[in-house]
Amino acid sequence: MTGGMDPKFIRQMQERFKRELDQREKEWLEYWKAELEEVLRRRHQELAGLQNDLRRLVGKMEARLGRL
Repeated sequence: MTGGMDPKFIRQMQERFKRELDQREKEWLEYWKAELEEVLRRRHQELAGLQNDLRRLVGKMEARLGRL
């Protein structure tokens, strides 16, 4: 039972919520994709440089997760 709420309104709100959630996920994926592309662009001469960049990226992800 919807408690007297209009089913059409509920459906519209669900669709709006899904669109907003999808948009945020898209933005999140675009951001981290750009971060990874930056690591790839650096063309590391040795494995240690790549590892350092990956550690930096993981640190940024951990910091963001900590704020959430």
